[in-house]
Formats: sequence, structure tokens, C-alpha cells
Amino acid sequence: MLSRSGFSIPARTTSRGDWCDMLNEHFVALDVADVADSRFTGAVRSMSLAHLQVSSVRSTTQRIARTDSLIEKDHTEYVQIGMIRRGRAIVVQDGRECALSRGDFAIYDTSRPFDWIIDGHPDDDQWELEVFTWPRHMLRLDDRESSDMTAMAFDGSAGFSGLLGRFLHDLGSTRSTLGASGAQAIADEVGDLVSVIARNTTTNPTIDSPSAALVRSAQRYIDEHLADPELSPGAVAAAMLVSTRQLHRVFAASGTTVARSIRVKRLERCRREIIASVSADRSLGQISRRWGFADLAVFSRAFREQYGMSPRQYRTAACAHSDDPRAVTRSWAEPNRTTQSGQ
Repeated sequence: MLSRSGFSIPARTTSRGDWCDMLNEHFVALDVADVADSRFTGAVRSMSLAHLQVSSVRSTTQRIARTDSLIEKDHTEYVQIGMIRRGRAIVVQDGRECALSRGDFAIYDTSRPFDWIIDGHPDDDQWELEVFTWPRHMLRLDDRESSDMTAMAFDGSAGFSGLLGRFLHDLGSTRSTLGASGAQAIADEVGDLVSVIARNTTTNPTIDSPSAALVRSAQRYIDEHLADPELSPGAVAAAMLVSTRQLHRVFAASGTTVARSIRVKRLERCRREIIASVSADRSLGQISRRWGFADLAVFSRAFREQYGMSPRQYRTAACAHSDDPRAVTRSWAEPNRTTQSGQ
């Protein structure tokens, strides 16, 4: 999550078998079918902006599939945006399919099966796709929101989706000169923009259910009160003028829980503040308390579960990769207190 930015060496092949391996290396395990071997070629180039991977993919007409059996063997979970730059494509996921032409893009989730059927340009059978990849837990989308927006065509030339499409394309076309902290900020902000635009573009207020509206209102309330250590499912339910049981029921229908929503949002605010404050004399305890965690040990365990490393390890990595010469590398425990809970 804290890798430096920069393009990798472009990878190219004329072997279908090598192509599957190449896609696996850059993305996730995928099956490739319906390829004309006599004219096949494929190339991938990727760069990293912190936890956001930006890739350019070129090949010939084919079908690319993520199957249940591949998911069972490869549990990596990403949310990806695929934007067509040349050729045409059909994307299938979650019982829907959409058609994409140049400039259009679709969102898909690697934790569930999907298909890309991509046709090359009539002149040479070549297509080009820009792919933007986030670890699933780094985007503020629950299971229901994710499944509601996959395999839907977003117009990359008009409206707010066009604004996002143009920004993503420029991001993919620019060689990054950002330091680690700048790359982290860009990756976070782009992820937030994707979540907001996708969520609002796929929501139709004329058919929106009362339950969905309640969940969104509750999520907004949670966002606004994360720093309150008294924030709880009961407090959210009281603010929404509903029973706690009803609130739990509508959150369960959306694929999450009230407590998990609070915890994940607080952890994300803490993670971002850890990155932003590498040059500040601020302890993990101060950061965690600012976002509602009363116990440093509880915060540390939750952080490790969410991000795969302790907050202390994360901060050490952030300092090591920071382009700020003032980055602090000392132990980040409270003064005069044991550091064990922050390990």
C-alpha cells in the first residue's frame, strides 16, 4: 500500500499461455478464450500510485473470464474500473451486462465472477483498455453498493461520469513524479471520487426504497460523528428516529452492519491521518482517540485485521517511503507508556 510510484517495464507476448500468466501477475487469476492464435498479441504496462494500480492493456479479440473456481483458488479482492480506449466490449457481472465503446467505462469486482468480451478494431483486431485497480477494502463501498454498480456502462464523455473518465484517462497517461505521500493522497482522493460518482450515478431517486434512503442517511450521520466516542448503533438509530432493530435490519440487507460501518470508517480516517502526519509529533494513541477509539489495543487489532499490518508497522513504512525529510521514525506510542499495544 505504500509502494513508490513509477512505470514498470512494459510486458508483451505472442503466447496465449504467457498471456494468462501476465494477466495473473498484473491483476488476478483469469481465463482467456476465443482467441485467434495466428494473430494473437498482448501487452500490459502498470504503474502504482500507493495502493492504486493504473494499467494499460492491449491485445486482440478475446473473452476474459473470472470464474468461481479461480476465485476459490485466488481470494484477492479488488474493485476495478475498465475503460475502453480502442475497440468495443461487453461486460457481464451480477446478472447484468453492458456494452462499452471508446471512452466508456465499467466497474467490476474480482470477488465475484465476471466476463469481458472484447472485440478489436476492424482494421487490425486490436483493442486497448485502461484498468484502475483498488484493494476492495480501500473503497468506501459495502457489498450491496458494489453489486449495484457493477456491469453498468458509464459515459466517459459527459456529465459527472465524463469528468471522472477524463480524470482517470489523464491519470493513466501521465508518468508520476509524486513522492509517496502525494501518491497516497491522490489514490485516496480518486477512490473517494469513484465511490461518490458511481454511487450517485447508479441511484435513481424516483425508485429508491425507503430502506436504501435510511441506510444512506445513517451513513452520512456516521461520517459526521466519527470522532464522537459515544457513536454506536443505538445512537445512530436514535438520530434516525428508528429502532435499533430496524436499523440493524436495513444495514444487513445492504450487506454490512452498523458497527462494522463505524469501525471501517474510523480505521480509514486513522490510516489517512497516519500517512498525512508522518512529519508531526503525534502518537498513534492521539490519532486513534481523535477518531473515536478509546483503547489503543483495540484500535491496533482492528487496524491489523483491516489492513494486514499493525498501525505501528504501517507508520514505519510510511516514514520510510515519505518524501518529507521531517518524517518521524521514532516509536509511536504515548510518552511514558508501554508500546506493547501498538505493536
